[in-house]
Amino acid sequence: MRIDWRRNVLLYALVVLFVLTFQVDAQGADDLRVPWTLDSFAIGSGCRWVRADAVAGTLQRNAHYLAPPKQGQDWQEWLEQLRAYRRHVREHLHDVEGAHIRMRFNGVRSWIRTDTAWAHAADLAPQERVVIRGEAKWVEGNAILGLALDFNDRQSGANGGWRGWSTVLTSTTIPQDSAWHQFELAVDMPAFDRKKTWARPILGMDESFEKRPGTLLLRQLSVVVPHTLPRAERFEQLNRQVARPPQFDDAIYRRDDLKWMTRNFVCGFVFMYDRTFWDPQRREYRVEALCEEARREFGGYDSIVLWHDYPRIGADERNQFDFFRQMPGGLDGLREVVRRFQQQGVKVFIPYMPWDTGTRREEVSDEQALSQIIGAIEADGVFLDTMLQSPPTLRQTVDAARTGVAFAPEGHPRIAEMENCSGSWGQGLQPFPGIGVLHLKWIEPRHMQHQINRWDKSHQNELAAAWINGSGILAWENIFASFNPWNAEDRATLRRMAPVLRRFAPLLSEGEWLPCFPMSRQGVVASCWKNEKVRLWTIVKTDDSAADRVELKVEHQGQKFFDLWQGIPLTPQRADGKVRLEIPLKRFAAVVALDDESIDDSFLGFVEKQRQEAARPLPDEDLHVRTLDVTEPKAPPTLRRRSPVAEEMLPVAGGKHEFVVRHMRRECGCYPDPGTPPEGHYDFLKGVPHNETLEHHVTATVGSCAIDRRPVTNAQFEAFLKATGYKPWCGDRFLHHWGSETCPAPLRDEPVVYVDLDDARAYAAWAGRRLPTEWEWHLAAQQHGEAFQRDKIHEWTESQRDDGHIRFVMLRGGCQYQAQGSGWYFPGGPQPIESHAKFLLLYPGLDRCSTIGFRCVTPTGPE
Repeated sequence: MRIDWRRNVLLYALVVLFVLTFQVDAQGADDLRVPWTLDSFAIGSGCRWVRADAVAGTLQRNAHYLAPPKQGQDWQEWLEQLRAYRRHVREHLHDVEGAHIRMRFNGVRSWIRTDTAWAHAADLAPQERVVIRGEAKWVEGNAILGLALDFNDRQSGANGGWRGWSTVLTSTTIPQDSAWHQFELAVDMPAFDRKKTWARPILGMDESFEKRPGTLLLRQLSVVVPHTLPRAERFEQLNRQVARPPQFDDAIYRRDDLKWMTRNFVCGFVFMYDRTFWDPQRREYRVEALCEEARREFGGYDSIVLWHDYPRIGADERNQFDFFRQMPGGLDGLREVVRRFQQQGVKVFIPYMPWDTGTRREEVSDEQALSQIIGAIEADGVFLDTMLQSPPTLRQTVDAARTGVAFAPEGHPRIAEMENCSGSWGQGLQPFPGIGVLHLKWIEPRHMQHQINRWDKSHQNELAAAWINGSGILAWENIFASFNPWNAEDRATLRRMAPVLRRFAPLLSEGEWLPCFPMSRQGVVASCWKNEKVRLWTIVKTDDSAADRVELKVEHQGQKFFDLWQGIPLTPQRADGKVRLEIPLKRFAAVVALDDESIDDSFLGFVEKQRQEAARPLPDEDLHVRTLDVTEPKAPPTLRRRSPVAEEMLPVAGGKHEFVVRHMRRECGCYPDPGTPPEGHYDFLKGVPHNETLEHHVTATVGSCAIDRRPVTNAQFEAFLKATGYKPWCGDRFLHHWGSETCPAPLRDEPVVYVDLDDARAYAAWAGRRLPTEWEWHLAAQQHGEAFQRDKIHEWTESQRDDGHIRFVMLRGGCQYQAQGSGWYFPGGPQPIESHAKFLLLYPGLDRCSTIGFRCVTPTGPE
């Protein structure tokens, strides 16, 4: 037989090539690397980026503000340093040269995470080796650096919410000599459920490993992972994205469809369960009435956040997008609501919750699902709940569904994220004495931040910071069913601020800004904005001991001056080419200098309205701020007839009893115990801290009764329907689990669900019974132990309360369903007898859940 040596040589070469390729892959000679860029690593609590500070000179700053000039420091010199710093940042934003990360560990946690896009592209598998390399310098305290993994939801792709972590897998100790040292942390990936999650390498310090506080500096970080062809293709695509010019990209601020954000000064938080938004008696949305109240009390809204799910989400399997679909009228109804707000000149934000990964999953990604909702209801913005940045592909996906949609994260974003988010919340910002200069707005004056400290009783500090920085305010009163109304002084202040901010919005976003403008007195701060025709000063007294008048001395430019806080013209005194103005200053002031051609009827009408608002007295009795009476629930209905006690019912011995109930605040608070003085009500009503357990001590007299051994079944409820022909006024999701008008046989002995409170009451009345009160349920569960069957579903009780804003019911029992993956969900799973959950009522289609049913009681004594 003749041997074809040429073919054999070719086969041999292919075998050798395969072996060599495998060896290169196995030995890691061609490993892939997440590069050291500002976009490749996301910093967490206690961490911040630090750049070469040569251009900043002696500037001081914290995470949120640039410090005002020190006492005695030359203002012009300070201002030039500020300007040089802004130029440098905008020109070198994406230049990582000379940058490092300062990690300050306070004994709880401080982590640097691989960026989600890179970690998702790596898509590490169990047993693969991952290495984090870099340079570190010890500063003080704890010097131990650890490597761990976060696990994120796979179904949501690169935006998948956090599903847990690995704990610290390996660590190294940085030499404590204040010099830079190279380090390497390597570990083989542990076993994890790769079908449900993907892994994200993280580097840092955590109390679970070592509690001693410490500070380290880190730079030149990289994450090294094994080479595979699919992984290499994904990394190549990301490398092309990071290879971009170093300058700040202001494209979203130049887009005509997004310029509305620069005029978005007052944003109202609208909690959809509040009566001011949805009228449960008239069964209609109150858009126009809400906007009218906002104009009367706050000077009007420029935008609202339409909040829809939390703290209800997690009571059943419905996800955040389902809540929009199942609001009154569905998406068509919400589209009409949005249009009505827009006709009132109000833009509408809707929230996105990245942590919602434990409820029903959509068939598409979160970005696609969110974009579909935005397109369907024609929303104008997305509030990124709990987030510091927008998901990587969200802008492209949303733009394809609807243009002109602004993004605003809840947290304080890094400077680079302003390229994607034209707004953000200024929540819990920590200013310097004298307020200081908003860091993000100084870098990009068109970026809109909304100041808010939602649990404060006075918002004067937030208003002052917004006034001095020409920025926005979030008016938030109904905090997830915990009502914290703005007082009359704060509302009056905002009514006088908002018209000035709106009228001069182009000046505040594109004019020349002169922060910390020199004033004649200590304890008074000011900013000046100017262009060729206008100069505007916003002024705040920060020291109560300062005089009630202040002098403003500025260059004479032939302009006329007006006090916009009082709504009056000013007559300046002239000397040496300057003008001097005496201005009343109780707390806030505003002065504008205009050319004659700018003083038209429109402007004079604006000044007159400011005068009228200044003359408007504060109310003697503030009806807007009132004590909410939610101590006692609505009385149970009086039975027209009583049914005999059924054999399967359990007797409950009545009497006077003391009940102890533990309730997790969850930001929605609860209700005050009977007998609590009014000044103590807020301790029960407030929702902070959200994870605190609130303990009730209630003494109640319970009448003797008999109670169902177990919740009402589907078969029993079907008998009620056949006997009465009952049809609820709203049939949305009524007995949704049946799938038809008759109950499927396998469900007949299961508890009936998908019934709202009125459905349950209708059944109970037909049966000659009623729903149990909280204390009847509680006492029966205590007296009968396991004979009292519970924890399969939550149960309605006669505990409905109405504080004038929110209607709610206390659910008893636990249920089999429990949403996993976030501490923000409604409490699910089996619950102890000594617990209850506050369930907010809105609309039958939303209130009917797959997890809520009921049982009945029959009084056996007088009621």
